[in-house]
Amino acid sequence: MQQIEFVTDRIGQVQPRAVMFDFDGTLSLIREGWASIMARLGRESLVEQSLLRGEEADVLAFLEREMLLLSGKPSIFQMQRLADEVERRGGVSPNSDVLLKEFHRRLFERVQYRIDELQAGTVSPSAWTVAGTHELLDALQARGLPLYLASGTDRDSVLREAKQLDVDRYFPNRIFAPTGNATAFQKSDVVGMILRDHQLSGEQLLSFGDGYSETVEVRRVGGLVVGVASQEAGVLGVNPVKRDLLIQHGADAIVSDYQTWPEWLEQLLGKSSARRGL
Repeated sequence: MQQIEFVTDRIGQVQPRAVMFDFDGTLSLIREGWASIMARLGRESLVEQSLLRGEEADVLAFLEREMLLLSGKPSIFQMQRLADEVERRGGVSPNSDVLLKEFHRRLFERVQYRIDELQAGTVSPSAWTVAGTHELLDALQARGLPLYLASGTDRDSVLREAKQLDVDRYFPNRIFAPTGNATAFQKSDVVGMILRDHQLSGEQLLSFGDGYSETVEVRRVGGLVVGVASQEAGVLGVNPVKRDLLIQHGADAIVSDYQTWPEWLEQLLGKSSARRGL
């Protein structure tokens, strides 16, 4: 059975000639859990100013959804959203740079062992990638499609983690992520560059991503969007929150991972009309 959900009837209408991937949650699971860390940080900011209303679970779910809505953008945007929420509830807006520093501290406290295991070679790269990642990338590379990686995570971390996960080799000189002024980085700029460099029309771009940013920007130019509603490592099936958000923002298809890529890749590449069970 095909482990893909076709949301629109655009699949297979045009053959893509370039493919863009997000990183965290799309290829890498090293930072799995980042949105819940942000949500708890935001809740603590509300508690500090006695602004918490409603049950804890409700507040955390709301804040995590808000963080996922900004997925794909540099993390400073999420920190600004948390600060805005505090102000919206009548509090004094916390410094977003301070929030970001604390988020990074908590995140790396959580994920450092994963990085250490990969560095030491005690686990394989597949342990911390979305299932089927390397096989899908091999298949796309074999078909001669130029592959790009665009991430909202800082560039040094992306380069290091992509190498540890053995996916950097699929994107020679094609890894784009923020450096310095993170707010200046826009995935729309990467999308435009890909189209210009290969003289493509928008619908000839295929993207895989689990977040808002790449979904909206690729769909905006008419590209084909595969939403990756991935779960945490070792958990099978579609993440329902991600699925709903990705469909809401324009995904043409939904997958939870890439294990069944042989059953649907040719359809995405416009070489089969057998979609939707036809």
